[in-house]
Amino acid sequence: MITCTLNNQKYTIDFVSGRALREMEPAAKMYGRIVALSNAALKGEKPANAGELSIADAMDVMIRWFCILFGNQFTPDDVLDYYPVDRLMHDIALALMAVQTQTTEILDEFPTKAARAETAPQPKEIPQS
Repeated sequence: MITCTLNNQKYTIDFVSGRALREMEPAAKMYGRIVALSNAALKGEKPANAGELSIADAMDVMIRWFCILFGNQFTPDDVLDYYPVDRLMHDIALALMAVQTQTTEILDEFPTKAARAETAPQPKEIPQS
């Protein structure tokens, strides 16, 4: 079972449907474009078609697919209004990759929890004598 909690409402699916696989192409392509632009930016390059991609368009395409993944139990507006922004694109990308590689058993709960940085051990207090 895969769950997604938005605005204190829990949505569940027992399995990833064939429709989610069939409808993922636009979202997967959009994610691929985002990754290519990010990689180019890291190298200090600017791809010729960089201006053709808007953040809003990319998010809309990917969020629509995420709604399909959950059988349209919630709307894109629900995702935009209630999904934590620091997990949004990461979680959709995780779901896309799991469906594409047919490893959906790794999917469990959305939003995912961010990895916590390990804190450095605190020095022990030396007793005063």
